[in-house]
Order: sequence, then structure tokens, then C-alpha cells
Amino acid sequence: MISSYGRYGFGEVALELFQLMLREEIRPTEFTLSSVLSSIPIPPVEHGSQFHSMAIKSGFDSNAVVASSLMEMYAKTGSIDSSMEIFVKLDKRDLASWNTVMMGLTHNGRAAETLDVFEELLEEGLPPDRITLAAVLLACNYGGFVGKGMLIFSAMKEEYGVMPGEEHYACITDLLCQAGQLGKAIDITSTMPFQPGCSIWESILRACAIYGDVKLTENVAKRMMDLQLPSPLTYSLLTQAYAMRGRWEAIVRVKKVMRKNGINKVTGCSWIGIKNRIYTFNAGELQHHGGQKIYMVLRLLTWEMEDEGCVYLECDK
Repeated sequence: MISSYGRYGFGEVALELFQLMLREEIRPTEFTLSSVLSSIPIPPVEHGSQFHSMAIKSGFDSNAVVASSLMEMYAKTGSIDSSMEIFVKLDKRDLASWNTVMMGLTHNGRAAETLDVFEELLEEGLPPDRITLAAVLLACNYGGFVGKGMLIFSAMKEEYGVMPGEEHYACITDLLCQAGQLGKAIDITSTMPFQPGCSIWESILRACAIYGDVKLTENVAKRMMDLQLPSPLTYSLLTQAYAMRGRWEAIVRVKKVMRKNGINKVTGCSWIGIKNRIYTFNAGELQHHGGQKIYMVLRLLTWEMEDEGCVYLECDK
């Protein structure tokens, strides 16, 4: 039940079931702990410590399945050092453990360390799988390691025996787009053995908007529309590109197509958990709790970025 609720996105229900099980004095197994840890999207730090203590008391902390779940949990909460401590102490590391720690390092901005761990994996003689290589390519993407990323991507099939999937193509095209190599990114899409998905075209489209190439933006947007890829971003970035050039009639045409096709602009949002409370932020909306102070700090940070010579893209509101 816990695993099923967690798999379908009902993490809070899974946690309640786990608490009910403990009240009934039913001893959790290693699979129970692993399931409940995987069910919680972003667990509070104090909950994570409690689960870790429970795993140690139950003697499951050295279990590879539980250890991987604990590493993933700490990585989600930003406590990547705690995740690394568990990894280092493992007597036997399976590929899932290596993959978990590499993904954790990558998502916590430690791309160079991900590549170091990948080298250690190869030295251990373990063959990487598609998840391993996805983590490594994502690290190259986040770190801007274009040469290293292209080298690993090119060696996937022959050296590692892994056929590149959409997640690998998405990483490498986004890496090239961020480096301003739009031509190479588009060339890669033409060599793919399957139809590029929405995420790949969105990466290219964002890059076109950032680098101000209106003609290429139009071509990519038209390609996405022809393929009937359901992405409001296509129309949003297209109108933004037209607005930068003062092409107001073109903006009107795009908005007419949006209304005709029933496409609504997606509002950007984010959230953060502080002291057991989740705060949500929607684009263009002042947060009811301390919103003005938050945006005041944001403006100060923006000014500091400009003073440092940083370039940022102001998204369509």
C-alpha cells in the first residue's frame, strides 16, 4: 500500500500509513523503509534524520536498497554531504548506489565531483548503464563541460554498450544550446533514431530566444507546431521574440492561434519548505506572507548581478 500510494504521487498518504503501521507496533522491513523514503517528494530535514536513525536501529543502514533511498532523500533536501557519508561507508556498492550519489551530486550543483565519481566507477570495473550516463551528461550540462559531454556521448554505444535514449539526447542538445552552438544541437536532432520529444525542442527554442535569433526561433516553433507538440512555451517565446523586434502584428497572429487551439499560458511557479511549512510563489504575484520584502531583496540581488556584469533573461510575464 505504501509503495502504491508513493508510486502514484500520494506521498503524504504513504507517510500516514507508515505512521499508522508504527502505532500498530508492526516492525518495518528494509523494503518498507525504502518505499516510504522514495514516496516523499521533498522530506523535511528532521524527518530524514528520524528515518536514518530508524534504519540504524533496525540494522538496515548497511542494506544497499535502504542506503540508496537514504542517499536520495538527503540529496533531495540539499544535504548531499550526508548522502556522500553513507556512500563512503557502504561495504558493498551496487550500481544503484553509484547512480544515486551521482544524480545527487549533479542536482546539488557539484558537477565536477560527479565526473570524479564516474571515473571511480569505471576504475572499479562496473559497467555504467543508461541512468549512470544520464547523470554524467546532466553533470556536463550543469557544469558547462561541452568537450567532456560530447566525448562521453559519442562513446556511449561503442565503449559502454548503451544506446542513447531521449534523456541523453536532451542533455547533450541542452549542453550545446547553452554553449551557443545551436547549429550542432539541431544537427544532432536530425541524427536521432527517433522523433525528438518536446523537451529537446524546448531547449533549442529557449536558446534561440536567449541569443535573439528570430528567424531560427520561427523555424523551430513552426517545426514544433507541425509536430503538434503540446507546449505553451512555443507560443510564449515566439511572442517574446516578436516583441523584442516590435513586430506587434505577428504577436496578434500568434495569440489568435493560441485562442483557436485553446492553449493557455502556463504560469511559472516554485516553492520552498521552511519549518514544516510550504511557501509557494507564482509569477507576477506578490506572496501574501512577506511578499514585498521578498521582491525587494530580489531587486537588490538583480542590481548586484548587473554590477557583476551578469546577463539574465527576463521571461514573459
